[in-house]
Amino acid sequence: MPKNHSKIILDLEFNPVRVPEIREKMRHEIIEIGAVKLDDDLREISSFDEYIKPEFNTVEDKISSLTGITNDRLMPCGGFDEVMHSFMDWIGDEPCSFYSWSLTDMNVMLDEIDYKCPEDESYDMFFVRWIDLQRIYQRQMGFFKSMGLTNALGTLNIYFDGTEHGALADARNTAEIMRYMSDGEKMQAFRSRSHVTYNTSDSSGFSLGNITIKRK
Repeated sequence: MPKNHSKIILDLEFNPVRVPEIREKMRHEIIEIGAVKLDDDLREISSFDEYIKPEFNTVEDKISSLTGITNDRLMPCGGFDEVMHSFMDWIGDEPCSFYSWSLTDMNVMLDEIDYKCPEDESYDMFFVRWIDLQRIYQRQMGFFKSMGLTNALGTLNIYFDGTEHGALADARNTAEIMRYMSDGEKMQAFRSRSHVTYNTSDSSGFSLGNITIKRK
């Protein structure tokens, strides 16, 4: 990967769509985007955190309980297109890859872009390169089942820093797992003292590779 290729670690909080005809194409709306931008040495150089006012549903009680995001909090906020353009301005013009914990956030974002902004080519960057850190972690650790972010941190003896289910805090903690996995000596030391049984049939190790997504 060339120098000056930014790594964007992001996390989304979202709310269900309940209108049947809309839900067929878009099951959720994003209500918060949190992200950190890392340099080539995986140091945080910038952060982004904005809320989004949903269009098709008020924030449900269970979502408020989980995230702390209320309807009053979102009332003065911009809509999806407005905040997304702010997000793209923050990302800038440098080449970048997007990383998240599982591909759930990717699917939610791409569905919302396709439904609300199908003709806007400025969003094409989100369909090009998106990397699932949960999957990389799972393969590196030899686990057969996926693991939530907090539990994954726990296996590495890392305490969650901040408030769980806050988008920016989740993004920063995901970045911490990336840093840990990128340190070969640290991973080797962890594996040597761990009681976990690993898959070792693939001797090639792991890489922070990419997943290419074709736009619909």
